[in-house]
Amino acid sequence: MAPKITVHWLEDSRAQRILWLLEEVSLASSPSLVLPANRAFVLTQLGLDYEVKRYSRDPKTLLAPKELADVHPLGKSPVVTIVEDGKTLTLAESGAIVEFIVERYGEQLGVPASSSDIQARADYLYWLHWAEGSGMLPLMFSIIFAQLPKQGPWLAKPLLNAVAGGAMGQFVLPRLRENFGFVEKSLAGKDYFAGGKLTGADVMMSFIAEGLEASPLPNDKYPNIFRWYNSVLARSAYKKALEKGGKNDLGRFTR
Repeated sequence: MAPKITVHWLEDSRAQRILWLLEEVSLASSPSLVLPANRAFVLTQLGLDYEVKRYSRDPKTLLAPKELADVHPLGKSPVVTIVEDGKTLTLAESGAIVEFIVERYGEQLGVPASSSDIQARADYLYWLHWAEGSGMLPLMFSIIFAQLPKQGPWLAKPLLNAVAGGAMGQFVLPRLRENFGFVEKSLAGKDYFAGGKLTGADVMMSFIAEGLEASPLPNDKYPNIFRWYNSVLARSAYKKALEKGGKNDLGRFTR
């Protein structure tokens, strides 16, 4: 029996890349590629059965609704619930979700530990985790400092604007330039982040590219990143995922 997956999808969040991953798994699965319990055959014959449950942000605070806390105690998105063989699993954290789905249902989109190409394996693990580690931190700070003056008391706005502007100029923007410069060099001469093929690492890094697109950095300075990102946008699985979820507008956090 095919697994039943529910993606708890919050608008303008990391959840959209989970939909993309699920669409890629459905397209990539083949009866000739036998996954545990013949899952590849099941996915090919039936399609990956998943449901999207949508949530909207508070228009003023931009925070997730309280209903998400009923799914997972931290109330964040993405969260997936998976029903398989009569058992129900609730899993949060983008990286954990991507790793779980790739290993269990879509091994074609991973680089296994048994791979003879140790560089590909290392690259896969590195970028899979870099996206939510080193890559995400300065992006989150840019959102925090963009929102700080808006969310504070009216009388404090001049001070908060000065604090936020100073932090952005002295700390956040230099880190963003450093990070995206590193990614730009890493993609030189490459179509994908690991092993010369699409993997879960590319899925994880797609949100980082969205962050760059919405950042104050000049996008034309990062041609390799946008060459890769445009190839992602052109994929049929990505387009199908957009139909089921929706395009992120990360600019709403920094405008």
